[in-house]
Amino acid sequence: MGVLNPLATDQILPVISPVVDQRVCTQGQAEAANLAFDNAVRQYLLDWIAQGTVPGSDRSPDALTDSEEFVEQGALRQFFKHHQDDALELLLQNDAIARHLMRPASEVCFTDDHYEPLLARFERRIYNLAAHREHLEVPFRYSPASRQGDYGDSIGLADLPPGEGREDIGYYFGTRRSDRTALSLLGQKLTTQASKQQATLPVHVITKAYMTEAMELVKAQTTQLQAEGDDQYHCFIIQTRHAADDRHLGAALLLMHSSQPDTPQRILFCDTLNPEGTPPWWHSFKHKIDSVFPQPAGEALASGRLEDAGVKLQRLHDGVPVRHQDIDCAFYTYAIADALIQLAIEAPSLITSGSTESIVSHMTERMTDYYVQADIARSPETVREANVLHRWNTGRDALLAISRGTPAVAV
Repeated sequence: MGVLNPLATDQILPVISPVVDQRVCTQGQAEAANLAFDNAVRQYLLDWIAQGTVPGSDRSPDALTDSEEFVEQGALRQFFKHHQDDALELLLQNDAIARHLMRPASEVCFTDDHYEPLLARFERRIYNLAAHREHLEVPFRYSPASRQGDYGDSIGLADLPPGEGREDIGYYFGTRRSDRTALSLLGQKLTTQASKQQATLPVHVITKAYMTEAMELVKAQTTQLQAEGDDQYHCFIIQTRHAADDRHLGAALLLMHSSQPDTPQRILFCDTLNPEGTPPWWHSFKHKIDSVFPQPAGEALASGRLEDAGVKLQRLHDGVPVRHQDIDCAFYTYAIADALIQLAIEAPSLITSGSTESIVSHMTERMTDYYVQADIARSPETVREANVLHRWNTGRDALLAISRGTPAVAV
């Protein structure tokens, strides 16, 4: 999987950049690129107005002055209203606009200690206005609708009267939650990875719904396999939110045999938080297992087979400034699920009969953005920088999908 270079070539760029990707763009370079981009958007809007698309527009000298003022204010918002379903796709047909929006992280200047990307004025407006249509979201790059001005500008804390603004994670690129588009893109990559297999242990990926519903799908699919006469092990890998009222994402692996759809042969729970030896969601996950896989009276509970294959990657928020909070469970669980898919394909016996510790070691060995080697995590600073790159590149994935007319979230 990769991202096509927007410079009209077939070169494949990595979806998730390696940790060694260096951000060498200076503030001066970024500001010059941003100015050129804003001018390109201004010209694009002036051309659009000149086509007579805007009601009441004309081409007289006086109208040109009015048009230039309109471009600085509400023209872009009017463009998105007029082209309700394909505004961003149309903008991406312009080479200069597409090249800037889909530029690699190495051409972005990330400022301050929270790695805020230095965006052009009209660039920020584009992301904000596009987010009003769910299938046009560019993950992490837009402000919530409640923090957007009349023309699509972001309203920052400094723009509010003293005492009227409250800092929260929605203000920062590095702390905004993964939206539906981001999770769909990550899920698509996992599904593609699993579909490439030529393995003795079939792998299935579930990234929709919540944990309970995901395990119900595991049970239903295994029941269907049994009805079709299948008689082998199947590996189900889940990456999803815990519940509708819980935004944390978790990962899990269920080893099923098609002859026993009511009883998982093995259950690995892979959380990203483990502050005191037991994952915070451990007991609620056990309850979910027993509700989906109830066992006959007198038999051991299915949750008795639960194994802790979690990692200590995600940082706790206690005493941490809002701009530094770790809201990257989507990328941690993606890396976990991706590593488990690799293991199921490359070493199926490890999944069926290996120890929990051995699975975790081999899993972390494959999570190269987060681990130097098996069981040895990279520094928190390096992990944070890797996640900043993941966030930017997820936006690139979304833009590429939109430019092709195939947004990650279907209309």
